Amino acid sequence: MNSELQAKRAATIRLIPIGLALGLGMVGLLYSLVPPLRDVDTLADRMVVALRCAGVAALTLFAGIQAVAGQRGKSEAIDPLAGAGREPRVMQIHARYTQNTLEQLVLFVIVLGALSTYLDAGSMHLLPILTAVFILGRVVFWVGYLRDPLLRSPGMAIAFMINGVSLVYIVYRTLRSLVGV
Repeated sequence: MNSELQAKRAATIRLIPIGLALGLGMVGLLYSLVPPLRDVDTLADRMVVALRCAGVAALTLFAGIQAVAGQRGKSEAIDPLAGAGREPRVMQIHARYTQNTLEQLVLFVIVLGALSTYLDAGSMHLLPILTAVFILGRVVFWVGYLRDPLLRSPGMAIAFMINGVSLVYIVYRTLRSLVGV
């Protein structure tokens, strides 16, 4: 591996703990400050909360799509076939943000739905909190990417942490309920 690639990798890896600390810190702080939700006693009530949170989180994807469309309209890429390979750098970043957000959002929506089946009424306020921190992570990812692609890792770490920790919890709870682990 060449030294330039090693330096870029090291810079990216050094920023990941910042994103993890920011994400975990925000979840913890908000969990202690945000009061429990009311009227979420049934599974249907909790799933409605999850669906609504997913709708709010989808704004991150909508913003990316809109940014790509706006840039496309201002460049030769307005005709994507004729302008192929000549997209402005900022449009390429918006497109990569949008693709990554789509990937993270699919996982996040699944996480929200599954968590809504395991959380009790007293802990359901975790879903809007995770949604807010997910959105923060997407903003940090996008702004970092626009400043310097190496600066995207804290935002990526936030979404990855939310999805990863939640999926581990969901797998644990699922195995526990199925086989008594």
